Amino acid sequence: MRCLALASALTLAPLVPASAQDMPGSAFEAGNWVGGAIPDDRGAFSHCYTSVGYVNGQTLWVGLYPNDTVSILLSQPEVRFEPGQKFELWVMMETGLPAIGDGEAWDESFAGITYDGIQPTVDFLLSGRYLRMLGMGIDDGFDIDGIAPALELAQDCLARQSGAGGKVLGSAPGGVKGPPKVPDLSKPKTSGVGSGGGLGTRPGGALGTPAPKPQP
Repeated sequence: MRCLALASALTLAPLVPASAQDMPGSAFEAGNWVGGAIPDDRGAFSHCYTSVGYVNGQTLWVGLYPNDTVSILLSQPEVRFEPGQKFELWVMMETGLPAIGDGEAWDESFAGITYDGIQPTVDFLLSGRYLRMLGMGIDDGFDIDGIAPALELAQDCLARQSGAGGKVLGSAPGGVKGPPKVPDLSKPKTSGVGSGGGLGTRPGGALGTPAPKPQP
């Protein structure tokens, strides 16, 4: 695993891949998190998501699919992937044991992992405040403060859009692995990781807190 040094947040321009627009009436916000429902190529419901942007240009994206799976993706401006590239990923919170599985790059900017079982995965993400994914060249801890209400809204979105309590067996995310929708650059950003470390593994690894929202 390689560890990347973060440049100043002011010098990084976040990468915003082209993506589908939210389905009408589905968009939501929870603090610094945004989300909504995304249609497939035919205009039918595909999945719900929630995501947050960090001031250093990183993005954390969580997609909930109607076949009871959850995809967790990360992007970082200076990291590029080969679409379909495979990784052994260690996903962990600051407490408990890591979850080890097979990750994949969805496009040149986003890579991550898909888990079976929405509720167990949500429970895992709610077990701490800091998320870390090791094995794909983004070796940092991510402050996910505020993810609980965002995931609750995403689950509500899935239940409404799928019409079956958020679980429809047989559909699959494999056909919709396009670039995920990421936060609007005009939205407030979460400060994320302090440059020089991540999740206490190296000196200077203090994690940030959500950036204050601009006052009217």
